[in-house]
Amino acid sequence: MKKFQIIILTLCLVAAMTGCNKNSEKKEKDSSSESSHSYSELENKETSSSVLENKETSSAEPTTQATSQNTTEESTTETSNPQKEVKLLDIDKHVIHESVSSIEYAETLTEMNCLTASLGKNAAKLYPDLASAINNISDFYEVNILEQNDMFAETAEEALSSGEENFETYIFNLDVHIRRADSVAISILHDSYNYFGIDSESRSFWGENFNTETGETIYLPDVVTDIDKLAEAVETELYKSFGADTFYSDTAIENYFKDYGTDGSHWTLEYNGVTIYFDDGEIAGSGVGDISVTIEFEKYPELFKEKYKNTPDGYIVGLPMKSSFYTDLDGDGSSEAITLSDSYEGEFGVDRTLSLHISTPETDYTEKFMANGCEAYYIKTSDGKNYLYVLMELEAQHELYTFQITDTSINKVGKQPISPHYSNQTLSVLTDPDNMHFDVFGTIDIEPVGDDFFIVGDDGMPVMK
Repeated sequence: MKKFQIIILTLCLVAAMTGCNKNSEKKEKDSSSESSHSYSELENKETSSSVLENKETSSAEPTTQATSQNTTEESTTETSNPQKEVKLLDIDKHVIHESVSSIEYAETLTEMNCLTASLGKNAAKLYPDLASAINNISDFYEVNILEQNDMFAETAEEALSSGEENFETYIFNLDVHIRRADSVAISILHDSYNYFGIDSESRSFWGENFNTETGETIYLPDVVTDIDKLAEAVETELYKSFGADTFYSDTAIENYFKDYGTDGSHWTLEYNGVTIYFDDGEIAGSGVGDISVTIEFEKYPELFKEKYKNTPDGYIVGLPMKSSFYTDLDGDGSSEAITLSDSYEGEFGVDRTLSLHISTPETDYTEKFMANGCEAYYIKTSDGKNYLYVLMELEAQHELYTFQITDTSINKVGKQPISPHYSNQTLSVLTDPDNMHFDVFGTIDIEPVGDDFFIVGDDGMPVMK
């Protein structure tokens, strides 16, 4: 089973190696016009088990120091333009589903779901360089996961032919959640889950961050004025949430940033700050699980360049299940952690329980429902209200649940038979509270009766424009 995990990590860490390659190029020649990834180079490098196990890059530390110094100097001269309007962009997901079955053994060998991001039609016209950069990344992931699916189908059939008992279908899921999509930056969170039986499953998060106007990759030193002070802020916030004893040592977080501070694959740029992601066992003992922390613009204003603090008043953020999202729900300058999870029971995995928790007293919500899966979005409206949209799918039937949330309450507003617009393997992503593209279903229809554009209504539920 270790062989399986190593190959899976190849896919999960390819973004990290991409970041390291481009970091070196940027250090050597800042004015270089090359903005595309060298995929052949990546494929050669990703076979190295030492890279997979240790994630070490010889140039990481000096690049961090040099770039940190440069960005600190730049921050003294950079000024924001509060008059410049930041506009939200339309984003799509490309959906691929593939399964491989064995007729001889009457078993499903593999199940693969791959969702990748692309700019919507309007955004692609405005920012062609950005559209090309995101498409190149997405194409690379799709090719890799399809090849991986074929390879593991052969491995699964070999296991069955050798008489393996209690075989379970191998599962590969790669999803993306849009954390920011505006005329300043695009941030895409990749969420990878792989299953080879109860004792061999893994999950990883990594980000891709882009300058909207140029399509170039954004690195932490492009956004943060001082990497060392960022590390201190991360340590402070993590100690508050988990306690200092959770981590390997007093210097575990500091050492992480010394080694990987400029790595472009373990963070996302948010509307309200920067989120850092740590894999299980990376800075704390194995079993603690994946750890994330958001360092917010409002709480640490001196840490961030003004350009990236210029954000729209209202926006929508994609939320992965079983991972916390941090935002200030009451305007007191302190964040609350919002965590959604879905667990399933039953032979066919459709008896699900949705759990919603906010890190303040008396804010738990639980509901059982029938669904094959669910997708969640956080909505902040321009008048300061906070909502959650949770989309449920059972076969071809869809429903959207709307919750209004504060730091002390979770209120289920209602549900509607709608889902994000889907056409030709392309799914519209919710990014703009005033421009959401939904398919509309009847009460008993399994196919949409039409589609339309919606806004967030006064009570939070979508209303046709």
